[in-house]
Amino acid sequence: MTKSKDTEKTYILRDDGSLSWLLFHTVRVLRRHGAPGYSQQRILGMLEEMGPMSQKEVQEILNIQPGSLSELCAKLEDKKLIERKRDENDRRNVILNITEKGRKKRREILKQKDELMFETLQPQEREQLRGILLRLAENASKKDDIDLIDQTEQLKGGHR
Repeated sequence: MTKSKDTEKTYILRDDGSLSWLLFHTVRVLRRHGAPGYSQQRILGMLEEMGPMSQKEVQEILNIQPGSLSELCAKLEDKKLIERKRDENDRRNVILNITEKGRKKRREILKQKDELMFETLQPQEREQLRGILLRLAENASKKDDIDLIDQTEQLKGGHR
C-alpha cells in the first residue's frame, strides 16, 4: 500500500494457491505496519544474534550502501542502542556492537510487532504457526545454496 496526501493505493490480495507468494505478501504487508526503522531493526537483530561485527560485514550481509549504513549506525549510536569502536588491529575498520539498551529496545519492538501482526490468532494458533515457521526456516537454511532457476527448469522438464 502506497500512501500519499491525496491518494491511497491498495494492493488487492488474490489467492492463486501459491503458499510462498502468500507468505511473502503477508510479511510485506505486516512489515509495512510494524515499528518504524526496519533497517535499524535488522542491524540490531544481526548484532544481537551474531555478536560484534565490522561495519563492512554488516553492510555486505544486509546489502546496504556504505553511506546509508553509516547514517543508520549514527542514529542507533545517538540513541545508545549500539556502540561503534575502531578495530584495534586495523584502525580502518569500525566494529559495531549492540548495547544492553539496544537489546531491550529490540525485545520491545519484537513484542509490539508480534501483538500487532498476530492479534487475529488465538494463542494455540500462534504456537502452531511458530512451529510451522520454524520447520520452514530450518529447511530453508539447509537449502541456502539451491539455484531456484535450475530447480524450476527441472520441474518443468527443461534443461539449461
